[in-house]
Amino acid sequence: MSKELKTKISEKENIGLFPEIDLDFPVSKEEVWNNLMNMMDRPKQSGRKISVSLIFRFALAASLLLLVGITSFFRLYSKTVESKAGEHLAFTLPDDSYVELNAGSSLWYHPYWFNLSGTVNLDGEAFFKVSHGSQFKVHSNLGETTVLGTSFNIFSRLNEYNVTCFTGKVRVVSSRKTEIIFLNPNEQTYISKEGDLHLVKKVKSASVISWRDNKFFFTGASVISVIQEIERQYNIKIQYKADPGLTYTGNFSKTLSEKEVLDLVCTSLGLTFESSSKTEFRVN
Repeated sequence: MSKELKTKISEKENIGLFPEIDLDFPVSKEEVWNNLMNMMDRPKQSGRKISVSLIFRFALAASLLLLVGITSFFRLYSKTVESKAGEHLAFTLPDDSYVELNAGSSLWYHPYWFNLSGTVNLDGEAFFKVSHGSQFKVHSNLGETTVLGTSFNIFSRLNEYNVTCFTGKVRVVSSRKTEIIFLNPNEQTYISKEGDLHLVKKVKSASVISWRDNKFFFTGASVISVIQEIERQYNIKIQYKADPGLTYTGNFSKTLSEKEVLDLVCTSLGLTFESSSKTEFRVN
């Protein structure tokens, strides 16, 4: 008997050792397949249901919080422009109003809120030329100035405050009192120590803003204020040891050196000065 024939007989005998398996299904293949497809297409059910109205309320609250945050940022964010001692600085505001700062002056405002408020805060001296049609306010420690399409100069340092109108009309309010005054061109107001507003008519407006051309005029000014102006314009330090009650009438230009200016002022007041360094002086 050949080897192949023996192998086939052996396989048949082995098959007969196992019981027959009934492969009949109670459900047809088509039914099984359809049931499986239906289960796959059935959407999954969430264990927790959230109503559409609740989602809308959450979205609305989030939007309101975002709006409040953005508005607060626009309202609180501020920008400061500062001219250091020895320099003048010119720039324009968001409404195209022109501002020129004298030495040692600063101005701050809210750039993203400016077109709504039209308000700036000033410490020092500045010349303003307001864009036509713009509502404009300048806050200082001692007063508030409101204008509409005009040009004016404000001096606000320590306890001194004065406003000079060049064109248009200016409204000035004293912070210490509820007193209000309106200025026409070539008129000036200043606030006394008591907080009262005083009107000065027919002011020599050219001398008021001569600082823009680096020229400085004084009429009966306290020697302390003159010394302080020299410090600001030349970025130097001056120790004043003489009579603080002296007053000075005169003028100087920055075409002169700081020593020449000190000699000019001191000579007219019978004073002397000496230097301890290039930027430090003593007046006796």
